Amino acid sequence: MSPLPSSFRSNVRCIRRFALSFLLFCFASCDKVPMNGDLDGMWQLTAISTPDTIRDTHAKAVYVSFQLHLAQWNDIGGGNRQFFSHFTHTSDSIFFYDFAHPSKHAADDNEDEWVTPQEMHGGLFDAWGIHTIDARYCIQHLDPHNLTLESADTTLTFRKF
Repeated sequence: MSPLPSSFRSNVRCIRRFALSFLLFCFASCDKVPMNGDLDGMWQLTAISTPDTIRDTHAKAVYVSFQLHLAQWNDIGGGNRQFFSHFTHTSDSIFFYDFAHPSKHAADDNEDEWVTPQEMHGGLFDAWGIHTIDARYCIQHLDPHNLTLESADTTLTFRKF
């Protein structure tokens, strides 16, 4: 049997390199980069501070998760309540809006039930220290492990969970 010509071996190597490069590119492109940087992920609320009080919430199991433009609010310790909202994130602030009760997709034809101002003022989001349906916070601190948000009268402290 005669050996393969060098041009054929060179073409096979080129095809193998191309195939390997293509596969590596495909696998790398499937990974999603967090669009909100360090903010993306699940955060546990550890403290709510007002001018009069500091409320330690470590044991209450209250969380918020950020992904894309959606925030998911979970109060595991308070009857396993869950809500959703949209948010806008800039380098120095977060604006929460469009708060909604979880949709009962099969029961209500995918209709969202929006949180009303009366519900918000009535304490529906007390576990998170939020009292308005259009809540704006300055980001006082954000790193991969800690988040501190501040409004005119409330400071919320979180740890990455």
